[in-house]
Amino acid sequence: MNYKQWLLTTAILTTLFCSPFLYMIFYNYYVDPLWNFNHQNKANESQIAFDERQLKVNYISHQNQFDSLLVGTSRTTYINQHDFKDMSVYNFSAGSLTLGEYGPYIRYATEQNKKEFETIILELYPTGNLDEALVSSYPEPETYFETTNAPLYSIKSLFSFDTYEKAKNNASDETPKGFRIYDRNNVVSLDTVDNKTVQSNINRGLKKLGSVKESKDLTEYKKALYDIKEASPNSKFIVYSPPFFHERLAKIFKKEGGIQLYRDWLEACIEVFDGVVNFTTINDISLNVNNYFDTNHFYPSTGTYIAKDIVAFNNGHPLQYATYVNTDNIDAFIEQFREQMKEYR
Repeated sequence: MNYKQWLLTTAILTTLFCSPFLYMIFYNYYVDPLWNFNHQNKANESQIAFDERQLKVNYISHQNQFDSLLVGTSRTTYINQHDFKDMSVYNFSAGSLTLGEYGPYIRYATEQNKKEFETIILELYPTGNLDEALVSSYPEPETYFETTNAPLYSIKSLFSFDTYEKAKNNASDETPKGFRIYDRNNVVSLDTVDNKTVQSNINRGLKKLGSVKESKDLTEYKKALYDIKEASPNSKFIVYSPPFFHERLAKIFKKEGGIQLYRDWLEACIEVFDGVVNFTTINDISLNVNNYFDTNHFYPSTGTYIAKDIVAFNNGHPLQYATYVNTDNIDAFIEQFREQMKEYR
């Protein structure tokens, strides 16, 4: 074999050997399951949020500036960040996000945004399970920040078989129903769940719930609120509480101890943030089962109602569904809530 034949043979064998790796690299880039790049195509227009925290951190690390930030739990992921009229909002919400995580994520988002947010919208909610609200079972936020900012992270991810597996799953036409499905604009969609399944979800959820018998010590909770506020001291904070399905509310807060906890929680929020845009009542949203797929989560279309009321509040306009609760009306609000619990429990 002469030199030219050897060189040609080597080139062919090398190409054949590398072809699977080159395909994997191209495919990882094309689907981009980690949201490291900005392109959109048929294969990545709908993706499963397999690790919301990492994906949300990756996303904001290479996007244009926003003037507002939305932070909350899985419920808030269902609110379309583009429904906030005349506001440029980034939805930095994730499943089971706790108050202890709010501050670090707000600080990181501010750093990546290159300027402080004019408005920060927070989801807060009354609960008898303070551990659920305060203690996270996920890695520390800094873990995700370090991953995103590791040298050549986005390039190295293209050579990863794990990324390839995620890319294949995300590009599948057989995406399971019930998952939060994201598009490339950080917007969640969800197929409508059939009535039988919804009712089963509601019944199962209600069986797991207990009634709050007495209020809790909210000292640590209040400290967490102050830490959140200090994460962006020059921003305007708007606190909203979500609309739970009415039967869930009636079971949790039907006793006087639950109503006292609700009041103590409101007073803590009002002390730190002046007031709450409060959907956590019996209202037209919470009474309509078609707005929910379980007792705890509403459809994205319901999230639009929430966004519109928050925008209305921000602009000084009347609210359609929520009640803004502050020191001026908390007594009347709690009395009304007490009557609602008597009626629906």
